[in-house]
Amino acid sequence: MTHPLENASAIEKFERYGLDFAEGHISYQVHGSGQPVVFLHGASLDNGSITWRHVARDLSDDHLVYSPDLPKHGESWPWSARADQSGLESVVLRMLDAWDLPSVTVVGLSMGATVGLGVALNHPNRVNRLVLASCGGIQDRVGAHELAYLSLRTPVSWALSRLQSAKSLTQFARNRLPYADYITENYIDRLTSAYLTEHESKRQHGGHLFSDWNRFEIGPRRMRTNHLPRIEELTCPTLFVHGSRDEAVPAELAIEAADAAERGRVEIIEGAGHFLPQDHPDETVRVVRRFLEEDEE
Repeated sequence: MTHPLENASAIEKFERYGLDFAEGHISYQVHGSGQPVVFLHGASLDNGSITWRHVARDLSDDHLVYSPDLPKHGESWPWSARADQSGLESVVLRMLDAWDLPSVTVVGLSMGATVGLGVALNHPNRVNRLVLASCGGIQDRVGAHELAYLSLRTPVSWALSRLQSAKSLTQFARNRLPYADYITENYIDRLTSAYLTEHESKRQHGGHLFSDWNRFEIGPRRMRTNHLPRIEELTCPTLFVHGSRDEAVPAELAIEAADAAERGRVEIIEGAGHFLPQDHPDETVRVVRRFLEEDEE
């Protein structure tokens, strides 16, 4: 199966709208009808049109799907406040209010999964189901933690962010993601274009390549946000989706978190990496849809 990214800044059939808050502008896409599902993308070179586009497009056949660009991503500029964990949780709650959605299904990747998990823990009445892919908020430390902290918080990080070249980003897209066998060259070319577009947007708006969440949630000794000790407080059905080749968050942590959650389960996608909706889109669509359909029965 091929997966053309027809327009890197839009999901096919979705319409784009905007919300204006005191801190700035939020852009989002919406399509479909039925039970509402909100997709939250990851950090760095990601936005509402990249990671979740295939799952969002599939679910919009029988769900009301929202896919926002989180602050300082995609078309959600300008934004004057820090887009860290607490800031993003606040934005999600205000988006739900603006959309008149009392309770929704949240589907998130990495940073987006951590934000969704935080909303579910702190405001359980607003989230009725959770899908957490490559969830970053369930670990105390990242790999080479102290080095990661220094590389993100020193002035050098801004220089490194701005010096990223089209060549290096292209090499990442082509060589670092463990693509499934069915992924075509055309798909990779268009994903590369989406990365380059997002990077250029950040450059133009003065944004950091690695996003506020990475820069401020990775503390000097440990993560400032680690939801693992609170997972047992989750009351909604929760699916942890993880790639067996995730180098950022070990799959063992997703298994541990699913075991601790009262209504948790886990799906490990063999061969997939941290950006599993990008490198294994078909498998991701299947496990997410199966989880939602089983819960709706």
